[in-house]
Amino acid sequence: MKLFFILLFPLMNFFYIKIWNKFSDKVPSGIGVLLSIPVLFYLEKNLDIMNIVLLLLFSFIYFLDDLIEINFLYRILLQIFASIVIYYSYTFELNFIIFFLNLLFFLILVNTLNFQDGEDLNIAILLILIFSIFYFCSENKFTQNTSELILIFLISFSLFNIKKNFLYYGDSGCYYISIIIFLFVYNEIHNTFLIKLLIATIIFPIIDVFYVIAYRIFNKQNLLSRNYLHLYQILSQKFNYKLYLLPNILFSVLNISISLNFSLGINLIILLLIINIFLLFAIHSIVMRMSNKNEN
Repeated sequence: MKLFFILLFPLMNFFYIKIWNKFSDKVPSGIGVLLSIPVLFYLEKNLDIMNIVLLLLFSFIYFLDDLIEINFLYRILLQIFASIVIYYSYTFELNFIIFFLNLLFFLILVNTLNFQDGEDLNIAILLILIFSIFYFCSENKFTQNTSELILIFLISFSLFNIKKNFLYYGDSGCYYISIIIFLFVYNEIHNTFLIKLLIATIIFPIIDVFYVIAYRIFNKQNLLSRNYLHLYQILSQKFNYKLYLLPNILFSVLNISISLNFSLGINLIILLLIINIFLLFAIHSIVMRMSNKNEN
């Protein structure tokens, strides 16, 4: 089965690009949503069929954003609907606190991944880190097998994504992969070691997003307009050799190293927040100073 997907996914990427280019002049985008087809093989054993149909329907509607750019309010509604389906896939009890946190963190995750999909390989590296944690740290066969499949897909996607303006993971891809991550988290909720490593990996991209949002609000910029203020985008503009890939890798290594010495809890999260915020500001300051010196 592994060999089948190793052969299938490059062909999916290749023909997706060819078909897209026949009908559009834009860079092919949204390839990530096609992952829903093979992953369905695993989901149908773990979710109610109605929930699977709803999640797939939402994902393919979201694909319209990659095709024609739907209004952001519709995207938010689709994110809310998905978080509700995920919540009720695992419980029929309404706990307002858990329900709200489920909704909040799903919105944060989807949009964090969207903002990371701005330079070649950046989103692929982050997702490979995340699903490597699921693959190596999970004791659940469903999680391991599906993670293996997704890692094969991501490596295949990376071979095409490495070329500039050739293929994008897409908003719909980030939406669908966020659904998978949340389903995995619910399955692994008692695996505190895995959850700890996952938080350590994703916390820096989340802080980077909130930093940019705060910066744009402070400078009275339109939050819906395109920007290039994320750290990896600044590094991409200032340096060559894909140095912009380093933040997600190095921060993940640092955060995981720190996390290994602590139990999962609020103290660890606060510590990671403080360290990541401080380093993010410091790196931004250093990069801007180096840039100003070069311009002078």
